Amino acid sequence: MIRLDRRSLTFRLVIGASVLCAVTLVIAYLLLTALFDLHLKNAVDAELADRLDDLAAGLEIAPDGTISLPRAPDLPKYDRQLSGHYWQVAVAEQPPIRSRSLWDARLPEPAEPTAPGAEDMGAVALREIAGPRAEPLRLAQRVLRFDPAPGPVVFSVAADLAPVQAAAGEFSRILAIALVVLGFGLVFALVLQVRVGLRPLERIGAALSAIRAGRERHIPGDVPTEIAPLTRELNALIDHHQTLIDRARAQAGDLAHALKTPLTVLRNEIEMEEAPDRNLALEQIAAMSDVVQHHLARARAAASANLIGVRADAAQAIGSLARTLPRIVTERDVDVDVTIETEPLHFAGEAQDLSELIGNLLENACRWARRRVAIGAAAKDGRLVITIGDDGPGIAPELRATALQRGSRLDERNPGSGLGLTIAQDLAKLYGGSLSLGESPLGGLLVTVNLPAA
Repeated sequence: MIRLDRRSLTFRLVIGASVLCAVTLVIAYLLLTALFDLHLKNAVDAELADRLDDLAAGLEIAPDGTISLPRAPDLPKYDRQLSGHYWQVAVAEQPPIRSRSLWDARLPEPAEPTAPGAEDMGAVALREIAGPRAEPLRLAQRVLRFDPAPGPVVFSVAADLAPVQAAAGEFSRILAIALVVLGFGLVFALVLQVRVGLRPLERIGAALSAIRAGRERHIPGDVPTEIAPLTRELNALIDHHQTLIDRARAQAGDLAHALKTPLTVLRNEIEMEEAPDRNLALEQIAAMSDVVQHHLARARAAASANLIGVRADAAQAIGSLARTLPRIVTERDVDVDVTIETEPLHFAGEAQDLSELIGNLLENACRWARRRVAIGAAAKDGRLVITIGDDGPGIAPELRATALQRGSRLDERNPGSGLGLTIAQDLAKLYGGSLSLGESPLGGLLVTVNLPAA
């Protein structure tokens, strides 16, 4: 037995289609019955018009204007008393000629008598009247003028509508039964079709339950074309969720490993009998702060990546950092040249993450630059390309891969944790971008970042 939940798609589709089907079948019933009734009446009217022609053809007029009908319609239905089929020929000042079926009754005069010479002389007028037995009759009348008749001759033919109405009623009953059966059949077929059509969604639900229970890792790909995009997006969401979990585990392990050494140094300094080295302690605390900042930035970027409708003004972020950061990072006079090739310029991500990425790279460039730093940004093929170059010593090609490793420091003489390039690289990767090192036209290091543009 098929059970329908009022909140289900099956219920909504079946109810909506059933209402539409019922309205369509009712309209079809009304149209078909009206057409059948019109067809029957047209057949009766055609026969009545033929009888009028027969009466007009058999009429004879004497020189004194007396009319006679020696060739009356020779049909049994006109001879039986009150048979429901009648004819009559009448002219002014003369008794009408009638069929035997009329007995002593008479057919009525035309509803609108036609004046001599009128344009509708000879036209067939049709109407419904009550017969001698109060039966419904279809009356056809034609008015013709003959010489030397004293006036217009009125030809009248009537037929009983009871058989026609009975046939129309029987047709209506049979049609109603047939359409009701057809309607129930259509609804049943519709329910089956909807159930079969929505079965792939039930399989997706079962697959999600299996994934949640750990029995499966992805939704099977053998689904109809219409819901294939849904399956791909769900699988992508599952993969993204697993990636976030893996990143969280890796970041937790990296954070624990990065904090282990500074904490050990601090503990050893505190456990020493003599006073601890204050500078060494401050350096380790700063290193731990940088590590915590790095992993917090990665966690925030991982949560913000791939969000829909999020974007940041890249030109504004670059301009703001270029004006303020060099004064904070170094006491030397460093000029920062900003070149924005595309306006407007937007990053498909959080503004805070973009500032974090550019800030780390600009801070690193200002610390190593002698006097100049150049920042360029442009949109190319749906991507945001940012370049930061300086006139410092740069990095040898064989050491650039090492410089991008977490915590790597090629020069221990300058302060820092060695995480600036690593933080920028991790943020770029989390947004589906990349970071590469090269040689700047100014002579120092050139950092190129490729990010999604909005």
